[in-house]
Amino acid sequence: MKITKYNNLYQITWLPYIFPINCYIWECRDELLIIDMGVKNFVPEIEKISKRLRKPISKLLLTHAHADHVNGIPLFHKTFPHVKIGISQRDVQLLKGDFTLLPSEPQSKIKGGFSKEKIHIDFTFKDQDIINKFEVIDSPGHTPGSVSFLNKSSKVLIVGDAFQVRGGVAVSGTLKILFPFPSLATWSSKVALVSAKKLQKLNPTILAVGHGNVLINPVKHMKKAIKVSERKEN
Repeated sequence: MKITKYNNLYQITWLPYIFPINCYIWECRDELLIIDMGVKNFVPEIEKISKRLRKPISKLLLTHAHADHVNGIPLFHKTFPHVKIGISQRDVQLLKGDFTLLPSEPQSKIKGGFSKEKIHIDFTFKDQDIINKFEVIDSPGHTPGSVSFLNKSSKVLIVGDAFQVRGGVAVSGTLKILFPFPSLATWSSKVALVSAKKLQKLNPTILAVGHGNVLINPVKHMKKAIKVSERKEN
């Protein structure tokens, strides 16, 4: 397990050199916000950080419903039963096993792995909701209900699998041979490209992804990845 700190943002990475899966902690003045919970191994690390900082955990937010972003929730919920867990209004349906596409959505098969365990969810959110000073940004493509979280004051942007860094910076749906899994699990690369452009225009100072290192001053890397995706889609 690897833990890296960027001001208020803690990145916890499981299997950093083999198959990196990230969980994030945002340190608020009086509490901690958790984003994504892909493996149960994150839970004891979060406990340690919470005790060391002497700050309780307020909420757990999920970028999307894939197993490698939710599989740690059963242990997390058992350990922190009073912490509320939220996911987008769209992706909560995937956690319920409902893969029906809306008429307005591209009729491509929803891909990727989903947890075989029951995933506890307390609330849902939608685009532009504000949660602990993070704005919810709809960024579908990897899944129909994928979202990102933007802290407006610091311009920290946590995007789940809308971008990847492991194997090379790429928009979701762009295959990277050294780490092909986000691409193979992407529902719609065309929708993902639209979302990537939307996220790039937010001009983040930090880009935090589901797989790979945090990027500081990431805009030029995002633009380059978008151009590659555009060539693929045209």
